[in-house]
Amino acid sequence: EGAAGAEAERGLMTRILQVFMGEAPDSAYRFWLASCLESFLRGADYRAQVILARAGLLEHLVRGVHSGQCSGSLQTNFDLLGELVKCNATVFAMLNRLLDHKTYSAFMQVVVSNLVDSNVFIRAIVLSLEFFSAKSHALQEAGQGYDVEGCKIRAFLRVNALRLVRDLMTVVTVEDVNQENICCLNTALSLFIFSDARGALERDVAALRRWELRNPHARSVTGNFLALLRFWTEYYVYRGKDCLSLEFSSSIHFSRWRATVAALTALLAPFHPDPLPAA
Repeated sequence: EGAAGAEAERGLMTRILQVFMGEAPDSAYRFWLASCLESFLRGADYRAQVILARAGLLEHLVRGVHSGQCSGSLQTNFDLLGELVKCNATVFAMLNRLLDHKTYSAFMQVVVSNLVDSNVFIRAIVLSLEFFSAKSHALQEAGQGYDVEGCKIRAFLRVNALRLVRDLMTVVTVEDVNQENICCLNTALSLFIFSDARGALERDVAALRRWELRNPHARSVTGNFLALLRFWTEYYVYRGKDCLSLEFSSSIHFSRWRATVAALTALLAPFHPDPLPAA
C-alpha cells in the first residue's frame, strides 16, 4: 500500500509538472504549481528528484533562467532548481551537461546579477558540493558519486568565491532586511561556515577587509554585514520554528550557524567600534 501510494503521488506530481511547464512565465497558476513541486521535492528521495529532472523539469528551469524571465518567475525557477539538484549526483551531472560553454556563461551571469532571486540556489549548490566531497567514498560505493573536480559551477565558485560572498554581504541592508530576504544573509553565512571548516575564516575576512580599504567609496561591506549579524542574532532568538527550518534545509545543526555568527561578529567588531556616548 505504501509503495502504491508513493507511485500515485509521483504520478500526480508528473501531471502537475506537465501543467506547470505549460504555463506562461507570468501566470499566477505557475507560482502555485511551483509551490506544490517545491514542497514535494523537499521531502523527495533521490529517485524522485531524478524522475522529475528527466521528465523535463531540469531543462525547463535552466531555459527559464537563461532566457532572463521576470523577477518573480526567475526566483521560482531558481528555488525549484535548487531543490531539484540538492545533494543529487545524477541530477547535478545532468545540469553540468546542460550548461555547455555558451549556456554556462549566460546562466552564471544571471545568477550573480540577481542574488536576491538566486541566493537559495547558490546555497543548494554549495551544500551539494560540500556533501559530494565529504561523502565521496560512500557515494562512489553506492554508485552515486559525482566528479566534483570536473564541475563547471564548482570552478566558477572557486574563482569567484570572495566576490560572491562580498556581494551577498551587501545585497540587503539592516534597514531593509526582512523575513523574505534574510535568506541572502543565510546564504552568505553558509559560505562562511564551510570557510571556517577549512580553517580559512580569518583569512577570508582579512581579504574582504583589504578589498574594502582599497575601495573606500564602495558600500561598507564589513560594517553592513556586522549590523546584519547582530540582527540575525536577535531575529532567531525567539523563532524556534525558523531555526529548525534552517537546520533542516541545510543539514547543518543550528549551533554551527550560531557559532559562525559569533565568530564573524568577533572578527568584524574591531573594524567598527561603537562610537563613544555623548558627554
